[in-house]
Amino acid sequence: MLPNEFPSLDIWLLNAANVLYVFCYGVRDVLWLRILAVAAMLLLLPYYYMFNMYGCIYWQLVFMAINLFWIILILMERRPPVMTADQRSLYNTVFEGCCSAKDMLRLLHHAEWKDASLGTKLIEKNTNPDQLLLIHTGAATVEVDGKEVAQLGSGDLVGEMSFLTQGKTVADVISKGPIKYLSWQREKLEKLFHSKIELKSAIHEVIGRDLVQKLISPHVEIPEIPKESRLS
Repeated sequence: MLPNEFPSLDIWLLNAANVLYVFCYGVRDVLWLRILAVAAMLLLLPYYYMFNMYGCIYWQLVFMAINLFWIILILMERRPPVMTADQRSLYNTVFEGCCSAKDMLRLLHHAEWKDASLGTKLIEKNTNPDQLLLIHTGAATVEVDGKEVAQLGSGDLVGEMSFLTQGKTVADVISKGPIKYLSWQREKLEKLFHSKIELKSAIHEVIGRDLVQKLISPHVEIPEIPKESRLS
C-alpha cells in the first residue's frame, strides 16, 4: 500500500473484527462476550467472501449459530420470572434477600399448598414431623401444655427447629382460624438440596431470619428445648 493510499475495505473489515474480539475478551459478562463475538464474525464474513475463503465462511456461520443459541438461552434465563400474587407476596415478605425470585419458585415447586380450618393442629408436641411449614395467610398459636407462648402469622415458619435438629417438637401449633400454608416434605427437600446447594442455603437463611424475628419478638415466649432435641 502506498503512503498516501487509504486502507482497502478488506483491511477495514479485518481490523474492525479484531477490535471487537479485543473488547470481547475484555468483558466479564458472558452475554456481552457472545454478542461481541457474533458481531466480529459478521464483519469477517464479507472479508472471507472477497478472497473466496468459503470454508472459513461456513465455519463462521457454525460459530455464529452456536453463539446465537446461547445468547437466546441466556436472555431467556435472565427474564424476570412471572409470579402470581401469592408468590409475589411470599417473595416480598419472606424470601427477598435470601435468594432470587427464580430460586424461590424452584423451592415453591417442591412445596404443597394446603388449607386448614380453626383448631387444626399443624404441629403436635413430642413428635418428629417430616415437614416444614410456612404460613401464607391466617394465624396460629404455639402452645406448651395448654399455655399459649407465641402467636404466628403470615410469613412465619412452623416446625423449623425440628427441621434443623431432627429432634422432637416442644410445642403444639394450632390454627386460630382458616389458614393457608405451604408444606415441604423433608425427604423431597433433602433430595433437592443434593443437586441445588444454593437452595439449601436459601432455606437455612430463611429459617435463620425467622428464628431471629421470633427471639426478639415481645409476643414470643421461647419454650425450653429438651437436651435430646438440641443441636450438638
